Amino acid sequence: MRLIRKPWIWIVRFRHRRGYGVHSPFAFNFLQSVIYERTPYYAYADLNRLHPWWVRTFRAYPMQCRRLLFRLTNYIHPQTIAVLGHRPIEQAYMQAAVPGARWVGKAPADLLFVSNEALHQLQLPVMPAQGMVIAEGIHRNRLSRQAWQRLLSDPQTAVTFDLYDYGIIFFDHRLHPQHYIVNF
Repeated sequence: MRLIRKPWIWIVRFRHRRGYGVHSPFAFNFLQSVIYERTPYYAYADLNRLHPWWVRTFRAYPMQCRRLLFRLTNYIHPQTIAVLGHRPIEQAYMQAAVPGARWVGKAPADLLFVSNEALHQLQLPVMPAQGMVIAEGIHRNRLSRQAWQRLLSDPQTAVTFDLYDYGIIFFDHRLHPQHYIVNF
């Protein structure tokens, strides 16, 4: 659906698809087993009801992004999750992935989801080494792009993935610091 939605983004990022050119075993495994995973998960059928009929019928891009949130949450399996901004459907997807996770009102948490509205105000808290930040709308406007660049330059940041609509940040400094552009 992304090809129909924004063809120029897909074309520009064409050479960054499916992990081509990625030499890090961690990053390649993450791309193949989480980002590009196509296997239907156990909760997808129940979560489909949260979407309007046209999104379910055409498997529109918002559904793909939310399923990615489910896979990311399932991958990191956090004990605590914080959501900055009001995103009830995204929260439902993350909660379905790890029902036993504790929801905290603010960061720091093992998993921090930052909505586009909260992105430009975010001051990155001290994150655990195994933590992850998912930032929504990192290329939506100039302020979002500046906020994303500020997060990239933070000394805590180790490995980042730019999926155009989402930015993913890992903080484990045992990994070689790298910034990956991904055609999702």
